[in-house]
Amino acid sequence: MRRISLMAALAVISMAAVAQVYKLSVTKNDGQTVVIPTDDISKIEFIEEITGDPTLSVETKADAVPFIGGEVAFKVTANCQWTYKVDNSSVAEVSKTKNQLVLKFPFKPSSEEVKYTVTFSYGDNQSKQIVIAQASAPIADLLDIVFKEDGTAEDVSPMAHDVITRKGTALMTYYNDIHKRYVANYRHSMGDGVTTGYYRVNYKPNDEFISRVADGCTFESIMMLGEADPANLEVKWFSSMQAGGIGFILPGHNRSKCITFLPNISTSGSSNWCWTHSKVVPEVGKYYHVVGVWNKEEAKTYIYINGELSGTASTPGNYVPVSSGAESFVIGGDAEPNQTSCASAWNGDIVTARIYDAPMTAEQVARLWDAAAFDQSVQSFAITNLQYMSECEVGVGFKYNIYGEGFESSDEIEMQKADGSATFTPDVTIGAGKATIVIPAGMTSGTYKIIVKRGGSSMPLGAVDMTVSANPLAPVVPKIIAHRGAHTDGASENSIAALKKAMDANYYGIELDIWTTTDDKLIVHHDGEAGGLVFYQNTYDRIKNVKLSNGENLPTFESFVETFKSKMATSTSKLIIEIKTHLTTERNHTAIDNVMKIVEEAGIKDRVEYIAFSFDNCKYILSKDADATVGYLMGDRAPASVLDAGIRSVDYSSGAYANNPGWIKEARKLGMIVNVWTINSAIDILKFIGQGVDYITTDAPALATELADKKFIEE
Repeated sequence: MRRISLMAALAVISMAAVAQVYKLSVTKNDGQTVVIPTDDISKIEFIEEITGDPTLSVETKADAVPFIGGEVAFKVTANCQWTYKVDNSSVAEVSKTKNQLVLKFPFKPSSEEVKYTVTFSYGDNQSKQIVIAQASAPIADLLDIVFKEDGTAEDVSPMAHDVITRKGTALMTYYNDIHKRYVANYRHSMGDGVTTGYYRVNYKPNDEFISRVADGCTFESIMMLGEADPANLEVKWFSSMQAGGIGFILPGHNRSKCITFLPNISTSGSSNWCWTHSKVVPEVGKYYHVVGVWNKEEAKTYIYINGELSGTASTPGNYVPVSSGAESFVIGGDAEPNQTSCASAWNGDIVTARIYDAPMTAEQVARLWDAAAFDQSVQSFAITNLQYMSECEVGVGFKYNIYGEGFESSDEIEMQKADGSATFTPDVTIGAGKATIVIPAGMTSGTYKIIVKRGGSSMPLGAVDMTVSANPLAPVVPKIIAHRGAHTDGASENSIAALKKAMDANYYGIELDIWTTTDDKLIVHHDGEAGGLVFYQNTYDRIKNVKLSNGENLPTFESFVETFKSKMATSTSKLIIEIKTHLTTERNHTAIDNVMKIVEEAGIKDRVEYIAFSFDNCKYILSKDADATVGYLMGDRAPASVLDAGIRSVDYSSGAYANNPGWIKEARKLGMIVNVWTINSAIDILKFIGQGVDYITTDAPALATELADKKFIEE
């Protein structure tokens, strides 16, 4: 490359192109003109010569960066061409101009300040700049959960625990502008037991981890409550608590719903919960930095909220571990001994979940709060009481309704495909208590994150598994069956009181369970035994004085039918009769014969349907009445094989459908009746409404009826 100096009094440059050769006319400082031929003017670099002594000065407004790293800009004043050097190769150049240099400093966790030297030079002239990386907060050496864009999570602590992601539409991750990282968002019904939508860290094989927690430790988490808890249940977001253990909780029942740190510490070895309450009851939509400290040597626990001490408790004794089988920390709830489900489920955001080996001092906790680096006055806008289908089948142009409180007319909704392959901003109409999305052309089947955009802020509503079809199945309004009657407000399961309450509410069906005694008396009861007496092994006379929990006598089927007939004129409810499986085929058939005889004599055949776990029982009922509606309960046969036997209804548990995801659609296409049992949470009820079941059997028939009456999908 040719290098040409330009003086302050440089004349105008002229060039002419002849046969692809350029002639560059340059006037030198002594007035002499020189013509320089070149075939490529782009290879000529013009540099400015120094007219006096070289000068170089550097300044920066940011001479320090946090330990997490960041960019620093240096303002350069010079009449020369300068260079620079950094004494650490991990510092990267972002940009460089004549008057500015921007460098990116790395993440550098350290309990001490780290100094970087940036040296600017021209010849012998130098300007040295010292940049300080601030001391970090203590490093989480036992557990440090980082959430990822794809919905999974990783432990980045030295322990490097495996983190199991129980995927589900009630859990998603999204990039949070307040915390500058991906956070986990949960949409469970507060306090529910769930099988999907949480993270589990199994620490059972790690004896070192257990022993280090057991000699004193510190827990840290940033969380945001997404919904209030109307049921006043215990709710946990980061815990391992089963007859022992430790974690965070929002207490339920008669305790205040304040943020609480709860280790199990005992002098006797038996379970002893040490409630370390803070003074803070969390507000919906507001983030809190929570630190719980158990200092075994001091025999005290501490809880800090946003860097401030908010509560203490006396905790003499030793750590009591969780019961066998429950050795997991759950992020989004609490571990169950079966390791396949989660208790006390969370609703809202979880930003961090960390465990430190040592019990921290107030000064160290303050450094944790400084490192959290978020504005505690910031409150995300909240949309509460959300109800939407987490699984559904739609077509282009269909309307997908999301019910909730807090929508504003200016809100936009973005649908982001979970695999990152597509993002849609569909047409949205905001109405009273709901937002309606019109499914746009180009959408394909998959899991979508639903994000509300308002001004410069965003909020996740949840995720939906959406099947987009050219020929979608028509939406179904399911019929609601009260499982064992409406057993609320003191009415026992399978009681006359529960029957009456269900008929008063006019639920489609009232499920009841039938056993027969040795003398062929039909008893309404689920378990078939009480007071140490097994009904099918005893006469009616021996069991007739058994009392239900509400004081009623053990009801007979005849008494049920009598009550049912007396209320038929004011209720359209049906009896859904489950014939329990007895010891022999003969006893099963006898029970069926007697049930169907009573139904026939009462004249209520058109108000009765039958269900059974025994495939033979289902076929026997149809052999006696080919027009009877019979549902098979076991969940071990594909719908087509059930229909081949003349049984027109599959009545399976939610688990059976989860293990065989095509069965609901198969049964619908065959024209069969599809029921699911026994689902009670709003999320699960909406899931199966979205999948198009005909019946829902539930212990929460009022909630299920409310949801079934709403239009979540419209053609």
